[in-house]
Amino acid sequence: MISRFDHAVIAVPDIPAALSAFAALGFDVAAGGRHPSIGTQNAIVRFGLDYLELLAVEDVAQARSSGPFGAELADYLGHASGLVGFVLASSDLDQEAAGLGTIDQAAVGPFAMDRERPDGRCLAWRLVIPGGSPWRKPWPFLIEWETPDSERLAWDAPGEHANGACGVAGVELLVADLSAARRLYEQGLGMQADSATPAAVSYVLGAFTLRVSEPQNAEQTRELAEQGPGPYRLLLRSRDVDVWHDSPLATRNDERVDIEPAAALGARISFVAS
Repeated sequence: MISRFDHAVIAVPDIPAALSAFAALGFDVAAGGRHPSIGTQNAIVRFGLDYLELLAVEDVAQARSSGPFGAELADYLGHASGLVGFVLASSDLDQEAAGLGTIDQAAVGPFAMDRERPDGRCLAWRLVIPGGSPWRKPWPFLIEWETPDSERLAWDAPGEHANGACGVAGVELLVADLSAARRLYEQGLGMQADSATPAAVSYVLGAFTLRVSEPQNAEQTRELAEQGPGPYRLLLRSRDVDVWHDSPLATRNDERVDIEPAAALGARISFVAS
């Protein structure tokens, strides 16, 4: 079953640029490692078991030869960067794979992956990817960690983020067809709606909320037309949203602080009080 939110993926042009940009935003960001089989490299912004993955294509030829997972990421980074996907953790990927089959949703997996950390330790996990690719899609990909949570937290302690960030509060996901999205999340993945309107539905996993909606304004309508369905905004919990007071990189309203997307390499990131 789906147990929690795991991480959000921000596609970045290269890791040095990502390290610089996200450090400038007050994140404690560390180099991650390489995925040789798909030609990618990452950096990590960790809050706990939840984190942000800054993902770059290091070997374009290898990425394109690895199938849709690598090829579509390379295609996206050929013209843009930003919030490109998100991951939900499962305690039984075989159950999710079977559930997706009941609604005739094609999926790849479960299959195993691993990554060698800079310190030589190896992280291992299994994935299920609806549609063969999770990038700019109306669905997440699903992970079941083989490396125990206790080991991962011991190896990667939560960061000390100067901007006050302390966790992922939510993801806003844009879709063209809400009824089809609800079928996927509720029948395919076994999730229960927490609240719903004719144009939006929310799913709650602990302190994380996934809000799935059809476009609500002109900006969202334009993004859906230009990029298709996919993650629109990442919301982070902050211990102190006042750190953004008078910052030229942020706009504050009654509900949240919005970071200028250009400063986050194209990602829409907002902070809400924890």
